[in-house]
Amino acid sequence: GGNIIRIFVRNSRLMSLKDFSSGHFELQLLSMQNVNGRLQTGACCDGPRDPTDQRCAVDECDTYFRVCLKEYQLKVSSAGPCSFGAASTPVLGGNTFSLRSAKSDKAKIVLPFSFAWPVSPKSPAVRQRLIAVLI
Repeated sequence: GGNIIRIFVRNSRLMSLKDFSSGHFELQLLSMQNVNGRLQTGACCDGPRDPTDQRCAVDECDTYFRVCLKEYQLKVSSAGPCSFGAASTPVLGGNTFSLRSAKSDKAKIVLPFSFAWPVSPKSPAVRQRLIAVLI
């Protein structure tokens, strides 16, 4: 388990239903902070809680990221298929780390896409959004 982080991406130009688009979605991770070393459920990543102060054990989390590109959803859910693709990083660090100085490709997630862009025929001026769900 992990935290769900919503990232909304807007299409920068409008296309009709017959247009075909290709390109890539790119996400560069710069830093991570999980001070308490916990999963989204509240459980410790590794080991039990200390009975005296309820802190997680000294062993840190093995932090990686997974991106799932989906169509726009009013209520974001990590369940269901990744309509436009998915990708993961390797383990990047522990509970808290920064990748700003390290120009590392392992902290970059690139998802190529090639599909007809989902545009509403009733409202061509509305820019459609994709949702990237980091799990």
